[in-house]
Amino acid sequence: MDALHCIASRRSCRAYEDRPVPAETVDELLRLGTKAATGSGMQPWGFVVLEGRERIRALSDEIKAWLTPRLEEEPWLKQYEEWLRRDSYNIFYDAHTVIAIYGDTTSHWHVYDGSLCASNIMLAAHAQGLGACWIGFAESFMNRSDVKARYGVPETYRQVGVLSLGFARGRLPEAERNPPRVFWRG
Repeated sequence: MDALHCIASRRSCRAYEDRPVPAETVDELLRLGTKAATGSGMQPWGFVVLEGRERIRALSDEIKAWLTPRLEEEPWLKQYEEWLRRDSYNIFYDAHTVIAIYGDTTSHWHVYDGSLCASNIMLAAHAQGLGACWIGFAESFMNRSDVKARYGVPETYRQVGVLSLGFARGRLPEAERNPPRVFWRG
């Protein structure tokens, strides 16, 4: 798949087959992720890789239990209340793999670099026939000090993005997008 087709056809995947992603494939995606542009060459990214549907389902339940009492504090969450209260809802969409991307805050560019890395991972996954989805529900939870300690993430690292990853169930149509808003061209 060429790069332009990969960019044009990538979609967020929210339905995964019940089969794990091989560890060597995940390692290759991480390697390709770190080929992203990086401010001042600092390469501030670090990763937590979670594997196994049961472990990931348990994390989803833990995050939902943590988020639900915070619905009033975080107005953007209110629209998702019904999802978060549903026992059957898995924020990772039953993926077999989750990749949490952290950025070292000693780099001013850690959020940008981590986001570019995540984009590379999602595009590389798509090019290899895998699906991926950025999971916003996991962001604040995965940045908690106790959660970072659980996974060995240094306190100077900040959570940038969490991706679900797996073999997509079915083929997704190309995303429809509005035309670019160009405010000025001169």
